[in-house]
Amino acid sequence: MKDQADSLRKMRRKPSSPPRQPMKRIAITSGKGGVGKTNLVINLALALKQRGKRVTIFDADLGLANIDILLGLSPENNISHLLNRNASLEEILVEGPQGIQIIPAGSGIQELTHLDSLGEQHLLEELAKVDSFTDVLLIDTAAGISDTVISFLLSSDEILLVTNPEPTSIVDAYAVAKVIGQYDGEKSIRLVVNGVSGVEQAQGVFRQIDNATRRFLGKSLHFLGYLPQDEALRSAVSQQRAVLELYPESPVSKAFQVLSKALLYHIDRSSTSPRGEDDSYNPWKEILK
Repeated sequence: MKDQADSLRKMRRKPSSPPRQPMKRIAITSGKGGVGKTNLVINLALALKQRGKRVTIFDADLGLANIDILLGLSPENNISHLLNRNASLEEILVEGPQGIQIIPAGSGIQELTHLDSLGEQHLLEELAKVDSFTDVLLIDTAAGISDTVISFLLSSDEILLVTNPEPTSIVDAYAVAKVIGQYDGEKSIRLVVNGVSGVEQAQGVFRQIDNATRRFLGKSLHFLGYLPQDEALRSAVSQQRAVLELYPESPVSKAFQVLSKALLYHIDRSSTSPRGEDDSYNPWKEILK
């Protein structure tokens, strides 16, 4: 049986023509837990894969393994082995559904939640190595505003901030935007609103947070999209599968497809235009009524 490292070496040997764009690092974060961030990461990865992108997920909630649990995976190694120099990046990679690559977190390893500057630097250097077989690196951060989370956010090309309509989630999402703005006022933040009844409710949540950031921070957010309430997602979670695989025609699966389309549009635009924002683009009206 061929191992993971052998598969990756073959991926590297394939000629690349025409030349491709550099890997994009997309950090997905939230102010509080329980807003559906990790499910978003998994299904967004599959949607991007279906659009022809090579995708790697980094489970950056370092002390709590969530990605592998939600997908029913049992990795032999994890990020702790990499940081302790007991395994290489290739040796800890796990293949997920449809060939997406996963860098698994450790579970119940408290020291991983408090990396020093050398540990963070080593980790970022290792992550750069996935560029050779990845078009999009999705970084699933821990919730909140720890130093390690902020480091991941500031080192990314794009930040997706996930919230839901609950008041505490909205306030905490604003807090994350505030901290990011304090470190880098030019950093683009795209909001995804989860668990809503439709676009009107999602845009209402967006306006609450955006109005606050404009008023108190002098910074605008960008509305990337929303995910509707859907029992199909709950069913997929209970089966440790991605909803996009189990129920591809469900409303939430269609929303993930549109979300991936919107994200790729903005990624491509920001790569070719120095003023890459275009909030008038609305792929949602094409599919979700």
